[in-house]
Order: sequence, then C-alpha cells, then structure tokens
Amino acid sequence: MRLDSTYRFLWKVVGEDEQILDHCGKKTQAVFAISGFLFLLLFLIGILSYRYVFNGIFKIPTFSWLLAFIWTIIIFNIYKLNLSTLSANKPKYMAGYIISLLIRIVFMVLIGITLIKPLEALIFNKSLSKGLSKVIAKKIENSSRKSDTYFDAEIASLEEELSQLYRHANEGRISIGNEKFNFLNEKKQMLLDEKGKTLSETQDLFNPSNLFFIGLLVFNKENPWIWFFTLSFLVIFLLPLFLKFSVSPRGIYVNDRIALQKQIILEEYGEFKLLYSEIFGNSNKSQIVWEENYEDAPFNTKRKRHIIKLSKESDFLKQIHGLKDHKS
Repeated sequence: MRLDSTYRFLWKVVGEDEQILDHCGKKTQAVFAISGFLFLLLFLIGILSYRYVFNGIFKIPTFSWLLAFIWTIIIFNIYKLNLSTLSANKPKYMAGYIISLLIRIVFMVLIGITLIKPLEALIFNKSLSKGLSKVIAKKIENSSRKSDTYFDAEIASLEEELSQLYRHANEGRISIGNEKFNFLNEKKQMLLDEKGKTLSETQDLFNPSNLFFIGLLVFNKENPWIWFFTLSFLVIFLLPLFLKFSVSPRGIYVNDRIALQKQIILEEYGEFKLLYSEIFGNSNKSQIVWEENYEDAPFNTKRKRHIIKLSKESDFLKQIHGLKDHKS
C-alpha cells in the first residue's frame, strides 16, 4: 500500500494520469515512478543552482532562496509540459515529427545547461573564485593603466607649464600674479583627486557581482574537463524523456491514453454543439445546428464530398417566371 501511494505521488509529480497507470504493468508503473523521482531530484538541484546565481548577482543570501524557488517552478513547469505532451505512441518517423522532436530535445538541453552550469560553479567554488579573481585583477590593471596614462600626461603638462611660469617669473621676463599659479595648482590637485576617484570607481565596477557570468565562462574555458560533467548531467536531465519513449506503443498505457483523449475530445465536442444551438438559436429565435464539413468530426481528417446538382438554363428561367412544367 505504501509503495502504491508513493508511485501515485511520483506519477502526479511528472504529470501522468494515475487512473491509466493503475491498469498498466509493473514495468510501466516503475518507469514513470523513476521519472517522477528524477523530476523531484532535478527540481531540488534547480533550487540550489538558481539560488547560487541570484545570490552571486544580487548578494541577497536569504531572499535569493525565494527567487530561486519561483524561477525553478517556472522552468520545471516548462520541463513538465515537454514531458507530458510527448506521446509514447511513436508515429511514422516523418520529417515533421523528427524536426518537432529535435526542437523539443534542443530546448530541454538548453534548460539543462542553465541548470547545470551554476551547479558546477557551486561545487567547484574555490576554482571559480580563483579564476574570477584573476579576471578582476587583469581588468582593473588594464583600466587603471589607461586612466593613469591619461591623468599622468595631463598632470605632467600642468607641471611643465607651472615650471615655465616660475622660471620666467624668477628671471623677470614676465610679471604675473598669484591667481595664475593658484589656478594651475588647483587644476593639478583636481586631476590628482580625479585620478584616485577613477581608480576607486574602477575597483567598484569590476566586483564579483558584476563579473559573475564572466567568471563562469573563464572557469569553463580553463577547465575543459568540466564538460564531461555537463554531458553526464544532461543525460540524467533527459532521462525522463527517454524513459517515456521506452514504453511500448502497443501497451495498455498508450492505448488507454489514446482512448481517454479521444473520449474527452468527443465529449467536449458534443457539449459544444449543444451550446452552439442554444446560444445562437435563442438570439435568432430559430433552430441553428452546427454544420459539419468532415465525416470524422471533430478530428477533421476526412472531408465530406459536396455533390452539386446542376439544372438546365430553361429550368432556371421557369423558376424565375414561376412557370411549372406541363407534361404533354
């Protein structure tokens, strides 16, 4: 009994119908229970992974758990939609079906990468921090070199100008007041202050929060072996999809699911036709019936043949003038 309740819970987690699975074999039941367990495991990993991202960007340790939980729910609802809408009844492998399946797999792989990469950074946090520190130091050094070159050139130009003024004043070549010297000295001090301020702003700009994703890129670039870890995780991430494909297309699960879907469609279509007659019949005070143009409505794969009976021109003229045929 406990195993049955656990199975039912795991089936619901992965979006499967327990009424159908109750009549399936143990192997099919176990397959979808494993899918449900993997879904739960990946969901928990998603919370840890996305929490690491939000905390790394915004530096809000407590609130980042809530953000990670909400974002994980959104991502895994998309993941569940891809799984639940995947049909285990494998049709003929036509080009359209194969393209649709490939698009679905690529989309799920992209979701998996957004999940695994932050997790890798969380697991190998020391290596990431070391690589990020190198990136920050290099960027600060490059930016500081450029700003220092500019300010040093401007300050050197002012000092040269001040030196010339002092020399000319001492030699008696020019007569100049203190205002000019004060102006140049104030400008020099302003440049020195601006130089220190620019360095401080550069250090604030290149902090770990702003370079979080750059740190991830550097970590993956310097540690190419990490992609083996990524591929292994992606196999686990796509395993529920492969498990669903492993179900026999001629088994009870597929047949019952197709029958249930067909029954739901027919019931909804029958209710639609009744409501259509009631709504439009009441407004026009006449009986209106939904016209069906297909033999297999509502699936609409076989269109009805419309046989048009054409009359002669003389019959048309007689109808206009209200004449009737008289047999001789």
